[in-house]
Amino acid sequence: MAIDNRTLSMIVPYLLDNQEEESLFVKILTRTQSHKPLISFNLNLIQCSNNEFLNWTSVESSLTLRGEFVRTTFADANKIYLSSGVTYLKNLTMLDCSIKTTYRTNDDELFQIKLKIESTLNDYCSSEHLCYPENVYQCDFEQHRCTCRSSYQSYLNKYQQSICVHAVENISQCTMNDIHCIEWCHEKRSSTTCTCPKDLSSKKLSDDDRAYCEGRINGPCNSFIQCPLGDICVQGTCQNTYYKLHYILSFDIATVSIIASCLILLVIIIILGISICILRRQRWKKHYDSSIDTVYKRKQQTDIPATSNYDNIIYGVFHNNVQLSSTVLSSNDDNVNDSSPFTASSDSTSYNPKVVFLGGDQHLTAIYA
Repeated sequence: MAIDNRTLSMIVPYLLDNQEEESLFVKILTRTQSHKPLISFNLNLIQCSNNEFLNWTSVESSLTLRGEFVRTTFADANKIYLSSGVTYLKNLTMLDCSIKTTYRTNDDELFQIKLKIESTLNDYCSSEHLCYPENVYQCDFEQHRCTCRSSYQSYLNKYQQSICVHAVENISQCTMNDIHCIEWCHEKRSSTTCTCPKDLSSKKLSDDDRAYCEGRINGPCNSFIQCPLGDICVQGTCQNTYYKLHYILSFDIATVSIIASCLILLVIIIILGISICILRRQRWKKHYDSSIDTVYKRKQQTDIPATSNYDNIIYGVFHNNVQLSSTVLSSNDDNVNDSSPFTASSDSTSYNPKVVFLGGDQHLTAIYA
């Protein structure tokens, strides 16, 4: 905005909140989308040299310096409605009926009012200078439409106009150079005049008319951005509840499967160990029993009587040979503890072998123990 004693030049911004309207001397009046907006200009901006406010009752205006000036009379408010561009004012008049006095500016005093309405994202442009403020807007030469610069984002105001704003986490981060500075929406705010980070979330209203930012599916989430209904924030990302449940169940199933596999493997190892021990024990027992049977059989074979009532040469030879073999076997066998020799004093009555004469030319004899 530029101002001197006779000239006022400024870009009129769109309003963000209804509470701003009462304190503004210059503001935009939007009627419908099909009609261009007008500018409400409060003539109290034009003061006398002693800074006295006068309620002007009439003024002459013209759109060109050399054009015809048309007088406008105000009934109860000293406001004039102007279009975007340059307007020249002169002969401002105020009538004080209480003292029957008329105040008028000098005839040679000419006021130049140069006003521009802030651009919107739907405005046509063919050059950078047609989008203003130029530090906020730029011209897209492919679409021939005004767009926001990189540090700004679009915002739909109460007049349903898409304008560019500077979004911050806290209003204290705003500077005087920001034509529009607005906070991000969050639950602690009571006003709906807020916005959400562009391309990340959308503005929503809760049941108690509080604005909040709703993120997208699989999009980021934090203290400002909430996940959509049915989604939850997991490690800074909005994820579906079903997906989270499936993820938890999958994790649990995998854990249970690993634990069950380990237990089954442990049981198999224990069974194999027990089986090996049982087999080795059975083999050792079988070998021991077979050794005992062998010794027992050998002992039975050598347990023969020392004498016989039968006077037979063949039996005597048989007895001597068996006694000699039994004595040698007893000295070489480590598993046999009974080493008592055969004696001639054994009781001859305890054993009665049977001698059978087979007859024949060779006089064969068989002895049955």
